[in-house]
Amino acid sequence: MNKSNLNVLFLPKWYPSKFDEFDGNFIENHAISLSKVCNIGVIFVHSDEQVDGGFTVEMSEKHGFHEYRIFYQRPKFGFRLLNQAIGFLRYRKAQLIGYKKYLQDVGRPNICHVHVNGRSALLANFLNTTEKIPFLITEHWSGYTKESGVFRGFFRKKFYQFTATKSSGITCVSNYLKEAVHSHGIESSFSIVPNVVNTELFQPVAERKEGKIRIAHISNLSKTPKNIHLIVEALHQVGLQRTDFEVDFIGTGTDEEYLLSQLDKSSLAERYTFHGEVELPQVASILAKADFMLLYSQFETQSVVMLESFACGVPVLMPNVGGIPEHVNKERGILLPPNSAKELEKGILEMLHCYQDFDKSKLRNYAVEHFSEEQIRQQFITLYNQILQK
Repeated sequence: MNKSNLNVLFLPKWYPSKFDEFDGNFIENHAISLSKVCNIGVIFVHSDEQVDGGFTVEMSEKHGFHEYRIFYQRPKFGFRLLNQAIGFLRYRKAQLIGYKKYLQDVGRPNICHVHVNGRSALLANFLNTTEKIPFLITEHWSGYTKESGVFRGFFRKKFYQFTATKSSGITCVSNYLKEAVHSHGIESSFSIVPNVVNTELFQPVAERKEGKIRIAHISNLSKTPKNIHLIVEALHQVGLQRTDFEVDFIGTGTDEEYLLSQLDKSSLAERYTFHGEVELPQVASILAKADFMLLYSQFETQSVVMLESFACGVPVLMPNVGGIPEHVNKERGILLPPNSAKELEKGILEMLHCYQDFDKSKLRNYAVEHFSEEQIRQQFITLYNQILQK
């Protein structure tokens, strides 16, 4: 099918909105990529304490396709189970409100693409039952992993299992995540489709200015799961031994104040820059100027930042956890034992010594060949066509 006759409706659990313009931006990147060859529509639902009864709808065509953000009033009754039940019903109604507007503007979808199983799949289940519209699920959620351990509840698991059996397949961003999903008794036809990177935006700088070695850290700044307390401790110890490096911190998070207070007490007090939440072009600019990227999470299903670093020709220093070792080898970075400030300190010292030994062009080529829009788009289009032919 070509663009003129393939309508794909995205139903994401996370998506950039007024609450967080970066939440689920990796799903937005998938939508942008696919919109170049088919008609994409997005229905995203979120609770909102500011909604005074009823529902509010925001429609955007910022990226050249229809995005519907529907907000419903968050239940505030005295009983948790009652709030959950009413919230469930309001979520379902909000999706139907969005779908009605989608039908008016775009028309009937050929396929639904659910991003993260759960309530976001309610509309897909309904359309599959009533109109025989097939749906695909893409999983990004780390909650399935044993390291996270937050995927709990008998009825919740049964619903996820039921939805999976009705789907036409599940894609996961890594084999590690696929195994985690499967470990909960969730059965379907599995495929591995990585996250997508805008390799036109994320690319190496033509010429790097002389100066101190630059380390980049990009994350939602938290002790769990991003281990920023261990990162600060390790960097402080390295800073007592070497003064030839500086660190760029990008992001916001629950432990942001902790991070800044600890940095100001550390040996890095005069050698770090905190950028906070910045637009993607600035992220790309800062990352491209880095000599290496540092991330030390407790778990990662894949890590978009890792892929963006490769696209910029920047090697990575990361823990040997989750989906990370599926892509990091001696040509692309250094893997460390997890959750140890001492091991991280040793790794930083090693990378400060050898970061120039990595081939930027090989890093870049790996990203283009595996994670570029063209590569990921073609994988999804192939899956869509296989599903529709059935």
